Amino acid sequence: MLHIPSGIIQDMIAHARELAPHECCGILSGKKRNVSEHYRITNILAKMTDGDLSRFEGAKLSDLQRLSPEERADIAFQMDAREMAMAQRDIRSKELDLIGFYHSHTFSPARPSQTDITIAMEFESYRQKLNLPEPLHLIISLENPKSPVTRAYRIQNSQATEVSIQPAGP
Repeated sequence: MLHIPSGIIQDMIAHARELAPHECCGILSGKKRNVSEHYRITNILAKMTDGDLSRFEGAKLSDLQRLSPEERADIAFQMDAREMAMAQRDIRSKELDLIGFYHSHTFSPARPSQTDITIAMEFESYRQKLNLPEPLHLIISLENPKSPVTRAYRIQNSQATEVSIQPAGP
């Protein structure tokens, strides 16, 4: 089970709404699946060149190549590496752990896409080399904008398993 303060859940939803129709993204930290901090990270996908899109594959790459750079951020995300490094530095300075990553799906359900799973598996090899804790992956769906849905997943061996979220105090 993942414990997240209601205020952080509300801020993630606000972040998703602010950037819609683009996907938002960020990092969650804390201790032992108890989130205490979150970091909004810039989705730089709209600024990426066609050559930078090589990390995406198959149908997603084809879709992204057909769209304008601005439209690309509507269906995918790429976290700004500098902002990620700054967040990780702050997490270490506070002696917290990386708990997970979040992003929004503006037009689809709160479940990992094949691209989300592929990116999680890419991070897995990097994570193991740096001895980082296994992150959870949270998705905020704005498919029904009046009733956003937030779900968390553990992604291992290209399989996503839902982890329950328990809203905590403020």
